[in-house]
Amino acid sequence: MRKKLFTILLTAALAAGAVAGCSTPATPSSGSSSAAGSSAAGSSAAGSGAAASGDNKTLAVAFPTGNIRIAINILAQQLGFFKEEGVKVEEVNLQGPDALTAINGDGNLDILTVGFVPDLQAIGSGYDLKVVAGTAVEGGAIIAKKGNADKFKDASKKINIEEIKKASKGLQRNEAAWVITRQYLLDNGVSADDLKKIEDESTGSLKYYQDQTAVAQAVQKGEVEVAFLPHEYALLYADSYGLEIIAKAGELQPNYVCCREVTSTKRLSEKKDAFTAYEIARLRAFEYYKKGETDKETRDKVVDIVTKWSGKEKDYVDTYLYGGVTKYDTDPNTTGIVKYVQAAYNSGLLSKAGVDFSKYDIKQNIDTDSYKTALETLVKRDSSNKFFAGLLDQYKKDNA
Repeated sequence: MRKKLFTILLTAALAAGAVAGCSTPATPSSGSSSAAGSSAAGSSAAGSGAAASGDNKTLAVAFPTGNIRIAINILAQQLGFFKEEGVKVEEVNLQGPDALTAINGDGNLDILTVGFVPDLQAIGSGYDLKVVAGTAVEGGAIIAKKGNADKFKDASKKINIEEIKKASKGLQRNEAAWVITRQYLLDNGVSADDLKKIEDESTGSLKYYQDQTAVAQAVQKGEVEVAFLPHEYALLYADSYGLEIIAKAGELQPNYVCCREVTSTKRLSEKKDAFTAYEIARLRAFEYYKKGETDKETRDKVVDIVTKWSGKEKDYVDTYLYGGVTKYDTDPNTTGIVKYVQAAYNSGLLSKAGVDFSKYDIKQNIDTDSYKTALETLVKRDSSNKFFAGLLDQYKKDNA
C-alpha cells in the first residue's frame, strides 16, 4: 500500500511539475478566475463583509495552477471566506520573475504567494516589495542511501556534524535544506573557511545537480553519501531510489521561513482594508484546515476541496496536506525572515543580489500591520477562541 501511494505521489508530482516549494520556476501563462463557494458549516468568526470597502476591495492573487502549497488560500476562496469578509479575490496563474515584475509595476497582481529567495533577489535588484504574511514553513530534508542514514544521525545534535562535514554531498542549487544545514554547521563549530572549502566546486565535497531527480539518483548510485531535497521529494523518491531521511531541516531550525506572501508598498497602501479582510479570511481558512488534523469529516472536506481545485489524485492531496509533507503557517515571522536572510547570505545564495544582505535591514521590507489587525479583529469577534488567541501570542513572539 505504501509503495502504491508513493507511486501515485510521484506520478502526480512529475506530471504537474507543481510540487514546488519556495523556489518555483516562472509560469509563462497567466489568467484570472474567481470562484467562491458556500460558507463552511460551523466555521467560526464569520465576518459581516464590511472589512474592505470602496473601489479597492478586489485583490489579484497568485494561484499557480495545481500548486497546493497555497491550500489555505484555496480553502478561503472555495469556502466563501473572502466573499464573507468583503474582498473579491481574483485567481491569477502567475509566479516567479513575471509575478515579481507585475507586482512591482502595473501588472494584474497584488499578492505573490509562493517563493522567497526570488523575492530577496528582487529586493536586492531594487524592487519595492513588502512581506505581509506567510504561506508555509520548513519543507527540506537531509537524505542518505537506505541503511546509511544512522551514520549521520546524532541524538544530542540531531545530525552527526563531523560525518556530515566530511561526507560527499549533493543538491540542486538554491536548495533551502542546504542553506539551513550549512547555518547549523556554522553555528555548531564548523568554521566559515571549512564551509568554503566544502563548497569549492573544483575541490570541495559538494556537487550540484540539475534537478531533484538527479540528486536522488546520485545518492542511489553512490556518487554522493548525503543529499538535500525538498521534503516531499525525499518522500516521493524513498522507495524508487532507496533513500532514507537523516533529518528534516526543520529539526535544525524549527519553523524556518519558506514561502511568504509578498506585495508592493504602493499596492498595500492603496488597498489596506482589502489586505486586512484578505488576511482575516485566510486565518479563518487556516483554522478550518487545522481542525482537519483531529476531525475526519473536516479533513475529508478539505481534501475534497483541494483535490477538486488542483486536479490531483485524492491520496496525493491527503498525504501532502496531512501526512507531514508540508507545514502551513500564516504568520509573517519577522524573526524567522531575519534568520533565513542571514543563512542565505552566509551560503552565498544572495552574493549577486545587488545589495550587501549582511548589512541590509530586511525589516524595512516587512509590513505585518494587516496580519496583526486581522488577528486582533478575530480575537475581538470571539474572545473565547483559543486558536486565534494562540496565533496572536505567536505573532507577538515572532514579530517583536
